Amino acid sequence: MVKTRVGVVGCGSIGSEICKAIDSDEATGLDLGMELKFLIDTNPANVDRLCKSLTKTPDILKSDNTGLDRVLDTVDLVIECASQAAVREFIIPALKKGKEVMILSVGALLCESGLFEEIEKIAKEKGCKVHIPSGAVAGIDGLKSGAIGGIHKVELTTKKPPSGFEGNRYVKGQGIDLLSIKKAETLFMGHAKEAVKYFPENVNVAASLSIAGIGSEATKVKIVADPSTKKNVHEIVVKGEFGKFFVCIENEPSITNPKTSYLAALSAIATLKSISYPIRVGT
Repeated sequence: MVKTRVGVVGCGSIGSEICKAIDSDEATGLDLGMELKFLIDTNPANVDRLCKSLTKTPDILKSDNTGLDRVLDTVDLVIECASQAAVREFIIPALKKGKEVMILSVGALLCESGLFEEIEKIAKEKGCKVHIPSGAVAGIDGLKSGAIGGIHKVELTTKKPPSGFEGNRYVKGQGIDLLSIKKAETLFMGHAKEAVKYFPENVNVAASLSIAGIGSEATKVKIVADPSTKKNVHEIVVKGEFGKFFVCIENEPSITNPKTSYLAALSAIATLKSISYPIRVGT
């Protein structure tokens, strides 16, 4: 079987989990049918650390986009799990060369005006797929189905321990002292487009819900710092012509990055499996 050649941009917690899954495919029986061809991360230490955990080091290791055109020729699929800025920097060139792509920093599609439409246009012209995993939430299938008949309301409440918001510029700008929070405190209320702008490391799920449902300005988001929880919690309420559903996910934070959830990495790996597996379950 010819393996799908994969390039990964971003070797942080999620990128590392994806790479390890591809690397250990035969041992774990995931049956992804993929091989790693390149790794790119602005921090060379991340690349070095990841490579030490892999059984086979990819052919190309880089810290920037120099020679990107040549690098893209070596792969069939490009996975972005670095930053919102990396979406334009790497995903657009990949699509223009007819490569399939996966986007983890979904918030970029809301934050940069016209980026979503540009990606959609190029993908249609080149006949390639753009994969956006469900991330750290459940209920995307139901939301997509409900949107066919009409959705009236989508609300997301995200609760994380205060440490999950450490270093956030919006929180600092509001003068919020995370260490002083003793009970649940709302950090933000607004729509999804604002949420992913102010909390790019925390609520990519808001972008995914917006794209699957009724758009970024109609999707309401509440973000809460709660010292009583050790989980990353997402509560979703959806109402539409179909009726109503409520989903609550209590995620284990990633061991290496508490700002993100372990389920986000698993969702990306499951998406890879759906690409290679001939039978698709779910909407």
